Amino acid sequence: MPDPWQRVPDATVTALACGKYLAHANIGLATAACAVVWGGWPLLGKLYVHQYDTGALAAAYQVLEDAAGDLWTGRTNIADLMAGLSAEQWPGDDRRDFDAWMLTLGSDLLSEEMSARLLGIMLLISASLLFAFIVYTSAVVLRLVWLAVQVIRASFGGGVGFVAAQVAAGKQARVLFARLQAQEARLTAALNGIATAIATGLGAKVTKDSLTGDRQGLLDLRQATINQGPALVWGFANHVERNLTAKMMTGRSPLFSGRDARAGTGTKGQPRPMPTSPHDLTPNKWQLGAAAKGAMDVISGRMPTGHLLPDRYESGAYQGYEDIERRP
Repeated sequence: MPDPWQRVPDATVTALACGKYLAHANIGLATAACAVVWGGWPLLGKLYVHQYDTGALAAAYQVLEDAAGDLWTGRTNIADLMAGLSAEQWPGDDRRDFDAWMLTLGSDLLSEEMSARLLGIMLLISASLLFAFIVYTSAVVLRLVWLAVQVIRASFGGGVGFVAAQVAAGKQARVLFARLQAQEARLTAALNGIATAIATGLGAKVTKDSLTGDRQGLLDLRQATINQGPALVWGFANHVERNLTAKMMTGRSPLFSGRDARAGTGTKGQPRPMPTSPHDLTPNKWQLGAAAKGAMDVISGRMPTGHLLPDRYESGAYQGYEDIERRP
């Protein structure tokens, strides 16, 4: 029977690391296609949002697996030590107290080992789901490129051919957008389920420890929240900035709730209505500006709000926050 905790091959982790670059290529290729297929612009907003570093999640899985391996080694050493001490070599109450203490330590190490392994697997599954979604978006982008080729071919027939091709391609791009939204909803549901499982497991562990008199977990959670305060603040700022940029890419003004920046109409969270003329498709100022900003975000690797995040030391602590209260 295969070992359920067998480490995933490094080649798999390396392959997952390619997701980041594939996502970059997708948005670059889609931008070029949208220069021809104007109705494809709303897709850019989706591709911009789904720029994931799947390699980082896979690397985190490896770190947790290494930690679990160290904990397993510790448990093994404890078992060997206890087995190597016979009752004749060390009798009495001290020996019984020692055995009880070592058994408790081994149990704690086992609990931490299982937590590390399960969290690592959750992260690996998340990386795999995100990678699969990026591959799916690649198929959508290739379809958009094919529509661009069709528009270019029709353009050789004159202005009428170009207009008709733009309208037809815009309608198909609208369908691609709807399909991408459906897959996005499935991805979100799956990731929310994983996040809920992680939070539930952590909460159950901390609660169990607290009920048995060990409040170390609560203290660790408290201190981690304090230490990572800057990341929480600027992470929220990044989230807001990202969503506003993506909204502008769909042709929506961030100043109006879901309204078309050109016509002042529309449905919140949706691209403009099904095109009937090139005028319904031509990019507006919000889309052009957001596309330029999105390109800079992807190339630089961080959004403007990301530059406000304080630098960190190797320990993970943020520079400028050294005086935050720490548990002894």
